[in-house]
Amino acid sequence: MYISEIHASGFRCFEPTAPLHLKLSPGLNILVGPNDAGKSAIIDAARYVLWTRGDDYIRPDEHDFHVSATGIRGLDFLVRCTFDDLSADEEARFLEWCTNEKGKLRLHVCMRGARRVSPGGGSIVSSQHRAGAEGEGLPLDGELREYLKATYLKPLRDAEREMRAGRRSRLSRILGAMPTMGSQSKPAAPGARATLHDTLAAADTAVRENPAVGGVASSVNTDFLDKLSFVDDRLVATLDLGAGGSFDQILERFELYLNSKAGTARVQRGLGYNNLLFMAAELLLLQSHPDQVPFLLIEEPEAHLHPQHQTLFMEVLAARATKPDPDKAETHQQVQVLLTTHSPQLAAGAELETMTMIVGHRAFPLGAAHTRLDADDYEFLRRFLDATKANLFFARALIVVEGDGEFLLLPAIAEKLGRPLSRHGVSIVNVGHRGLFRYSRILQRRTGNAIPVPVALIPDRDIPPAEAKTLVGSRRTENELTQGEIEARLKTLRRDVGDHVDAFVADSWTLEFDLALRPELAESVHQSVQLAKTSSRKSERLAMIVQKASETYAEWKEAGFSATEIAVKIYQPVHDKEASKAEVAERLAAILRQRTDTPEQMRKWLPPYLVRAIDYVTDSYESGAPVIAAEPEAEDQEIGVDGAPAVKV
Repeated sequence: MYISEIHASGFRCFEPTAPLHLKLSPGLNILVGPNDAGKSAIIDAARYVLWTRGDDYIRPDEHDFHVSATGIRGLDFLVRCTFDDLSADEEARFLEWCTNEKGKLRLHVCMRGARRVSPGGGSIVSSQHRAGAEGEGLPLDGELREYLKATYLKPLRDAEREMRAGRRSRLSRILGAMPTMGSQSKPAAPGARATLHDTLAAADTAVRENPAVGGVASSVNTDFLDKLSFVDDRLVATLDLGAGGSFDQILERFELYLNSKAGTARVQRGLGYNNLLFMAAELLLLQSHPDQVPFLLIEEPEAHLHPQHQTLFMEVLAARATKPDPDKAETHQQVQVLLTTHSPQLAAGAELETMTMIVGHRAFPLGAAHTRLDADDYEFLRRFLDATKANLFFARALIVVEGDGEFLLLPAIAEKLGRPLSRHGVSIVNVGHRGLFRYSRILQRRTGNAIPVPVALIPDRDIPPAEAKTLVGSRRTENELTQGEIEARLKTLRRDVGDHVDAFVADSWTLEFDLALRPELAESVHQSVQLAKTSSRKSERLAMIVQKASETYAEWKEAGFSATEIAVKIYQPVHDKEASKAEVAERLAAILRQRTDTPEQMRKWLPPYLVRAIDYVTDSYESGAPVIAAEPEAEDQEIGVDGAPAVKV
């Protein structure tokens, strides 16, 4: 059986009027989203209901009760884990706790918390665990509780300490729970191979018979303990390995550690490697133990791990969370995993269908039944959704751009508007091509509530003006396109706008060209383009280039060239690949940051679509209620290249 749903109402951040309903698959389940969205609360909800294997003492306190918007703390909460797909043996063992729902047996395990305000101040908190969808069933007894216990790996865990020898060490309990260890706790049958008990008993005997060890024990007894003993209560000490104690005490002497690279002497290994070792031991126990539900809770497994090891770990975890294939003679149990992460590297290595975004204390699964992604979108994202793009899962607001120029330049523009993106929790995703909507559809829902993450798409308009005809050659310019063709292209660029996703299409051609069209910015753009053409890093040479660019720009204005004609001249080296867009953006960002314009001035001088895009993601973040920004009438439609039918991108 596996946990199919976690429900929480009145527990921490989950309001009674908007409870958590999180659906889980039998395999890998990954929770992503910004900080304080509710991911850790979900992990703790499962821990509170099921308890965990280890030394964790789990008991609710008053801070586990939801606090309303008016500051009033609740008096009760309900947390429930629902188990489905019970085997015939599980149905028989736990029949009295199960619920028959339309001929199907389900096991609901609930914890109800209650808080009573003490007359003298403070709170008295109580809790009870019962079966039933609302906790109205029988109390849970010891056998069921032990069977349902989860394995929990907390964040920033001390893996080295967990694997170290010692009383009640985690390693000793992992070893003691392994089915293969059962026969090792007793002496072997006559003629059979020696068990671990026999081996350690023989070692104990050999140690006691060692002359040096025996001499030390004798000295302690003769020189000290005899003189410190009462006549009728003689003190006698034995010095050995302690193998005569219980089998648990024997296991507490074991340590698990990584060998040195040479494989001989023991050395201190790094935190990341020790974490991998610890997680491997826990997975070994989960997949091989028949007397517990193989349910693993992990918070931030990326702690201390190199990005490439995060990828390897995800591959191993996904394999263990997959149903065994009998054709490959796989016999291990399928491990159900509920994992939280803030790592783009780890998220990029996971299947999108296994992920659930937690935003605003609500769960938004990213499987095909929930998003607006089509089947080929999932295949596309499986190939191209890398760590540089996976930060979209953790952003409070998002800007999706087509290239390096926008990626490098928009943060500087936002700063000049007085709205730095980092301070507003806004991430930029550079998709590197025209597949903007492949990514935005991840955050759009087929049904239900929209994900409250504002997403601004900034595509190029890609319609050259008539003045650029000598540059573009046979490519059709704006005057050569019909109004219907222009409207069709704009409609294509805005066709998937919806939920909290909006598109802010360039006013003319490309970002660089549109900036060059603005009279107050054109000179700075021309300087950045000319600087991008040189490989020199000498300050004198760069100063000369800037001065020459200013002089050339002044000459163009004096010659009576229009703003569009000047913009074409400025943009020509970029169009002809004499200057890279990334280098131009980097140079222009530095120039803009040195300018003394006020945010109010920049708001008037920048292309309007850029101002609207930045306002959209930053206003929405501040208000907490994204609203689709209104586009001017001219941009309320869209286009397909050269009038061609729109194709899905």
